[in-house]
Amino acid sequence: MLQEAIDRCVQCGFCLQACPTYRLTDDEEQSPRGRIALAKGMVRGEISPDALTLQTFDDCLGCRACEAACPSGVHYAEILMYGRTELHRQRRREPWHVRMLYATIARPGRIAWARRAWRLVGGIAIRLARGLGARRPPFGMLAALPKPAPQSAPKATGPVQAAIHRGCLMNVFWEGTNARAAILLRQAGVSADLMDESVGCCGALHAHEGDVETARAMARRVIEAFEQQGAEQIVSLAGGCGAFLKEYPDLFEGDAAWHPRAERLAAAVSDVSTLLAAQGAVPAGGSERLTYQDSCHLRNGLGVVAPPRALLRQAGEYCELPSAGQCCGSAGVYNLVHPDVSGTIISGKVEEVRALGAKTMVTANPGCELQWRMGVQQSGLDARVCHIVDYLYEEGLKTSAPSEQQAAGTPG
Repeated sequence: MLQEAIDRCVQCGFCLQACPTYRLTDDEEQSPRGRIALAKGMVRGEISPDALTLQTFDDCLGCRACEAACPSGVHYAEILMYGRTELHRQRRREPWHVRMLYATIARPGRIAWARRAWRLVGGIAIRLARGLGARRPPFGMLAALPKPAPQSAPKATGPVQAAIHRGCLMNVFWEGTNARAAILLRQAGVSADLMDESVGCCGALHAHEGDVETARAMARRVIEAFEQQGAEQIVSLAGGCGAFLKEYPDLFEGDAAWHPRAERLAAAVSDVSTLLAAQGAVPAGGSERLTYQDSCHLRNGLGVVAPPRALLRQAGEYCELPSAGQCCGSAGVYNLVHPDVSGTIISGKVEEVRALGAKTMVTANPGCELQWRMGVQQSGLDARVCHIVDYLYEEGLKTSAPSEQQAAGTPG
């Protein structure tokens, strides 16, 4: 509950140095403690919410590093949701490309259309953006996107243990990664299958921007599809989406019909690296020096820290990124609406990779991957960036038997 989350804060300040916006500005209003105090004033009726007052909630990256640092167990995500919802009620007007994004992912049919269009013109669009030297979002993002690489994953036979939620942007720009996750899990002994494309987006981006009603409609669709599939677990390859699925019960608080169903889905949420590590999966070892960037919500929302590192240590010469647990500046659509702050954050991280001498940066979230691709490309760093599923899949194929490669499917 919101009031409980607010009351838990004792204003100790442990959150300050964990907060990216406070570290950049040294401004109390740009800290979790400041935002909680603001929310407390609004709830009590002492502060009247307006667009200017609420701007600090828009400036927040929502990385939830403050939750990990908080000794009182404040559920900051709920307070941020409150602030963003109030901001949404002010009917602020987002940039055109953000509005287009929200409109596209709101309906599964539009996501499917975007996926087909990207297959056809994605490569051309990327070359054009790179040729124009685009650096700032949204065209700088376009220049950094991975080339279309669709891939098939044969349907699982028999009962499905893990249902892989395709997502929205994941299904458009990283559709092959979803398929590879199913293949890797099957090779590790977990019966996995992709959820139907008609399921659509989980609602995380809309909820994080304060449009809770649209997010609930999306969540109902995911819950119904998961129940129909009859899987034991649900997996998302986007850290923020996985954490949001876990918090579906908060979305349906007080809803007698949907809250129990949301709780059942939340109890089934898992992560691909956690499942692979639990099965004793062993990637093919190599000598490549690599490092890893945590997905904020995977780390701070789901508590997944050790499993991806355990896998990567077996896959190459792993070296820990000093700021791995700190946000890369992607944060949903943050890099679209706050490109300067986002760019400052990622430029510092890129220099850490340069100092480490790592040739590969591995992520566990598509937004993080794209943010890192932009940073690496614009800095001129000679390093590749990829999702952990793609990295493990490629490494595994180096020693796979021909029959296994054939069973894995081929790019289409």
